[in-house]
Amino acid sequence: MVQTSPALYRNANFVLLWTGQFISQVGDRLAMVAFPWLIYKSTHSAFSTGAVFALYTLPYVLFGTVAGAFIDRLDKRRVMVAADVARAGLVLAVPFVADRSLAGVYVLAFVISSVAVFFDPCKLTILPDLVTKDRLIRANSLLATGETLTETVGYALAGFIVYYLARKVVFGIDAGTFVVSALALLAMRYAAPLRQAAQLSARNLGREMHEGLSFLRHHSGLLANTLLVVASIIGIGAVYPLTFLFAVRVLHGGTAAFGIMEASLGAGFFAGSLLMAALGDRVRKGVAMTAGLVIMGGGFTSVAICTSLALVVLPIFVAGAANAAVLISIDTYFQQTVPESLRGRLWGTRFTITQSVYAASVLGGGALAAVFPVAPLFIAAGLITAVPGLVGLFVPRVRDV
Repeated sequence: MVQTSPALYRNANFVLLWTGQFISQVGDRLAMVAFPWLIYKSTHSAFSTGAVFALYTLPYVLFGTVAGAFIDRLDKRRVMVAADVARAGLVLAVPFVADRSLAGVYVLAFVISSVAVFFDPCKLTILPDLVTKDRLIRANSLLATGETLTETVGYALAGFIVYYLARKVVFGIDAGTFVVSALALLAMRYAAPLRQAAQLSARNLGREMHEGLSFLRHHSGLLANTLLVVASIIGIGAVYPLTFLFAVRVLHGGTAAFGIMEASLGAGFFAGSLLMAALGDRVRKGVAMTAGLVIMGGGFTSVAICTSLALVVLPIFVAGAANAAVLISIDTYFQQTVPESLRGRLWGTRFTITQSVYAASVLGGGALAAVFPVAPLFIAAGLITAVPGLVGLFVPRVRDV
């Protein structure tokens, strides 16, 4: 008789992690609308707006590998709690700094994201310690479902809140949600692997970072998967600022239209996450990754022909659903492939590589939008996203995982 692990809703640690992340991410959506709108209203510059988006990714480029090595040395829960508390204080400061210095807003965006460099890999690497392997793909799917629920609700509300209410309210809510997340993490019953921490504490930090890169280079499946992701990110990153500029310039809807577009993307991601959770281990991860990229790119390309907010909702929804399949499959494949002792370093290394490309793409999308119309740029970004997935369908090391 086959023994199965308890359902995830009976796993108190997972429920606390899910709840804390759900609440904190609602506040994040408000801030992610408020930051670009604050910059755009002050500068009316597409490049400046793209720059604040890029600042959210730049710390991953600079600190990702180092953060990953430190994460393998430390208690992941303590790192996450410290990061939540720090971000709560930083987010509270944003509206006060904005009244005095626009440059200070860029600095805060960079520092807030720098703290997140330590939090985000912990969230992904701690999950296999909280749930059993047979529940891992469902756990990733449920985390993604919660995240996209916040995108659907948070972005839709944020567009109107930022437009009509004081920004201090927005950032105050965001700070409060980080505090809730920290309390949820503290309530978890989790003990760091002592043997692992003892081993790593005696090693040279540079050697540890090299081990992560070496494992990535010599694992053919993981390397091929990383190359696929990097190639597609060139298109995906450009879509981020283009979505905001499409809402403002093409649809003439301001933050309200941007909020609805992001909410549609989140609704699609939510639907895709639910489907992945329902399918569980029956999903062929490689096929979900590659076909998902093709569908996502097609959705982005279709945005360019939409002339109203009502029309743009459907292709954005489809792109969001495909994105869920891609990200959940990638995360699960990584967690099942990488040994526990290397998870932090590998996530850090991957983040450094992917976020370098993402930051450049975000900046490139904003810069190109200052010269070319937004709609044709959406077509180009969609095609760049889809092509790596199409190629991956014919590469066994990518497709058959």
